[in-house]
Amino acid sequence: MQTSPQRLGFKAAGCGWRVGRLAGIVALLLSLCMGAGGAWAVSGADDPPVYNPATKSYFQLLRGTGLHNTWQGALEQARAQVYRGVRGRLAVIDRAETHEFIMENFDVSREMWVGLRYWCEFRMLEWVGLRPYSPTDPNRFQFWHTPWSRDDQGCLPGSRGAEAFMGVYYQPLGKRNARWQAVRKGKGFGQLLVEFPTGAE
Repeated sequence: MQTSPQRLGFKAAGCGWRVGRLAGIVALLLSLCMGAGGAWAVSGADDPPVYNPATKSYFQLLRGTGLHNTWQGALEQARAQVYRGVRGRLAVIDRAETHEFIMENFDVSREMWVGLRYWCEFRMLEWVGLRPYSPTDPNRFQFWHTPWSRDDQGCLPGSRGAEAFMGVYYQPLGKRNARWQAVRKGKGFGQLLVEFPTGAE
């Protein structure tokens, strides 16, 4: 859709120098958005959401705002976000293509919560809002770090009930490389990855 000079705030006559100045500003902004080698820079914390056509949803990296930035706190913060009329959730990354999209479009050099947790009592994994499944299911995409959980932050012996789970986060291996790792309830990280399942761009 073309924008009229009136909507841009220009007068019909004598605005040539202003248009030139606007073009210079646009060029500057483009240069700031471009990374080395002409590639688009990856998205950082609190940058606008990025659309993934494969999942038909937007993803956004946010800084945690909770007191301790736990997985449960991140879950609640994600649910409080709204974008294009759709409530957010901690990101569901249950396909290799989605993982690759995250690695290509976001700075993953710091730990960030995702929408996966491990239920200690039942030994099952669950993406938020989806059915639990076995960690040994060969048909499920999984991308675990070695070890899969922090040595001092596993399930406590005899853990049971709704509070007995381990939250999963991206353990960074570089700015564009990270793997999943689980940690006991109560651990905090400063970032969370939110998904807005809009169904369309």
